[in-house]
Amino acid sequence: MITEMADGGWAGLAMIGVTILCAGAGLGFASWAREYDARLQAGALPDMCTLWRAAHRAYRRPFRRGRSGWGAVAAGGLAACLLTQQGWAGLAPLLLGLGLAVLAWLDGYSGLLPDALTLPLMAAGWWLGSLGLADALGASVAVWLGLAVFAGLYRRLRGRDGFGGGDVKCLAMLAGWLGWPAALTILWWASILGLLDWACRPGQRQGARPFGPYLAVAACPWILWPEAIATGMIRLGWM
Repeated sequence: MITEMADGGWAGLAMIGVTILCAGAGLGFASWAREYDARLQAGALPDMCTLWRAAHRAYRRPFRRGRSGWGAVAAGGLAACLLTQQGWAGLAPLLLGLGLAVLAWLDGYSGLLPDALTLPLMAAGWWLGSLGLADALGASVAVWLGLAVFAGLYRRLRGRDGFGGGDVKCLAMLAGWLGWPAALTILWWASILGLLDWACRPGQRQGARPFGPYLAVAACPWILWPEAIATGMIRLGWM
């Protein structure tokens, strides 16, 4: 009994430690995104080298005020929720959640969802997600091809992009982790969030808006409560 209590206590302390580490990492999301955008503006390529050099520079200097606190809240809150609900099994969805949070900040500052982060996250989902390798790979390919065809047709008909290639790859990544019904539902709700934001901020309607932050927010329920969301969709006949 004492041994079990001690083990439970150490596990709880370890989970608190992971939550604090995630919150600390979240403090650097805004600085990372700013540094990445500055390097792109200076002519650097949007590749793995630029992404991780920006991260290295951002996490070496003191964190700036402003949006840095929101990154800490997002990362720490996600870790606390997942570890409380799922224990150590929550580490896999935590990886997805943190990756989406970083992508949201990067897209918000630079207008890009870099392949250097999206594609490794996609591959991780094939192995760590709940679908199994074959199903996850098939879901990613189906969503990627389907949305790429739709985006191409939209561009041809309207003469402008509806959403970019980074958005397509991000949704394919989500399909690999969560399944294609989840990815399409996330796309739907992200579009609704984007429209609401557009309607509520009339002074900022000019130009293209980054879609990554809306995708990240819309994906949160699927990451935190996947079984409850899937059960609700089945009962409503959406799956």
